[in-house]
Amino acid sequence: MWSWWFLVWVLVWLPWAATAADGAATTRLDRFFDEVDTLQGRFTQAVVDEQGKTIQRGEGRVWLARPGRFRWEYERPYPQMILADGQRLWIYDEELEQVTVKPQRDALGAAPIALLDRRAELGDEFDVKGVVHQDGLDWITLEPRVRDTEFVRVRMGLKGAVVRRMELLDQFGQTTRIAFSDLRLNAPIDSEVFRFHPPEGVDVLGLQEVQPAARP
Repeated sequence: MWSWWFLVWVLVWLPWAATAADGAATTRLDRFFDEVDTLQGRFTQAVVDEQGKTIQRGEGRVWLARPGRFRWEYERPYPQMILADGQRLWIYDEELEQVTVKPQRDALGAAPIALLDRRAELGDEFDVKGVVHQDGLDWITLEPRVRDTEFVRVRMGLKGAVVRRMELLDQFGQTTRIAFSDLRLNAPIDSEVFRFHPPEGVDVLGLQEVQPAARP
């Protein structure tokens, strides 16, 4: 139902995306994100077509810990999880009883991994169109410099220095909208959150290609 690459994109970019804004927003957000090492909360997600009709909905929980670990877990419409443990990327579809695992660096690519390690800048990948105040949020618009990406425009909605909403327009005219709630920043996250043990009896694809993850 959902594009796993889109979810990875969100988790890679979420904590840093707003740092490329101009002016006072840069100072405010740079300070905030420089101090954020973990993030956890809830999300709702909807995909709307060109006519504004909702064609998909979902909701669940998200955890992120720098560098390189995250977990995006759907509760509805059916259980699904994407987890990065620092070396491996796991995609678990409970309904299909199938797990796909890939080397994390290969799955995400060099640029996202560099971002997770704070070695790259958002401006290298996107043109930043500035800040517009709308619906009680400060919106930053990002356009990929490379035109063959899945998304043609991304909007980040912030309240204060916290990302509250995201809107991503794809090449087919569909818009994915994500709203975050109950966000907790720098709260301890149990390391087990970022470990995945495939349930007994499920099909595991790609495990032989991946080295064991290092313990934190």
